[in-house]
Amino acid sequence: MSLKSLIPNPIKTALKNIIPLSVIDQLEIITGERDALTPPSRMIFIGDGDFKKVGELTVSHIKDLVGLNATDRVLDVGSGIGRVAIPLTKYINPPGGYDGIEIVKEGVDWCNKEVHKRFPHFNFHHLNVYNKMYNPKGTMQGHELRFPFESLTFDLVILNSVFTHMLEADFERYLAEISRVLKKGARGYITMFLLNEESRRLNAQGKNKYERHLTPFTDKTMVYLQDLPESMIAFDETYAREAFAKAGLTIQNVQFGNWCGRENTVDYQDLLSVSKI
Repeated sequence: MSLKSLIPNPIKTALKNIIPLSVIDQLEIITGERDALTPPSRMIFIGDGDFKKVGELTVSHIKDLVGLNATDRVLDVGSGIGRVAIPLTKYINPPGGYDGIEIVKEGVDWCNKEVHKRFPHFNFHHLNVYNKMYNPKGTMQGHELRFPFESLTFDLVILNSVFTHMLEADFERYLAEISRVLKKGARGYITMFLLNEESRRLNAQGKNKYERHLTPFTDKTMVYLQDLPESMIAFDETYAREAFAKAGLTIQNVQFGNWCGRENTVDYQDLLSVSKI
């Protein structure tokens, strides 16, 4: 029996005002709501769905679409609070390794405390990059960012729902930095929303999942919320392909998602398989 069934969520929320958060966090473990390698529920700030199942599904997609080798040097851009890193610990072994970069410091701190201490070849880095939705107090602009890694370092890069929250200038800068730190022939697994004839038509018909109707933001993008574009942003597919190519990255394959109302897809977002030229 879990804490969720023992204590209704409204009561659990109220308890957080009178019981130390560390006690609530331990209760979640004691009652079986989570294990030590699942973050406390109060700290999870990434996406919807079951934390473990979504992470394992993402790793399954990575294995199927771009491959996963035990000795890969992996860069996880937007590592969140370890949802992908934790299942990856089953696959990546020294001399392989993992580096995650994330703009939400709380997620980085938890991962270094709980994941790194158990898997020293998994490292997490905080980049204080401004994002109106996730890090409004950030002191660094994404379009000026330089990743804290040497060139030609990584075999595989992962961006799971990162470009879905990023404006054009930042998007192009991140692509350039990804290309710089990837080895020649390296692979990339990237999820995003691509605007093409089909997705634009379905959006116009109001078919989008969760009723997230997009409206034009720039000539290359559409967004769900005009006053908070980083909440959900889609890029024109032609523009995105040109931006990847300019950065020296090739989109090898796209498995389009059901975000706009498509049927018979493998996931919500569009899944891109990428390679470094």
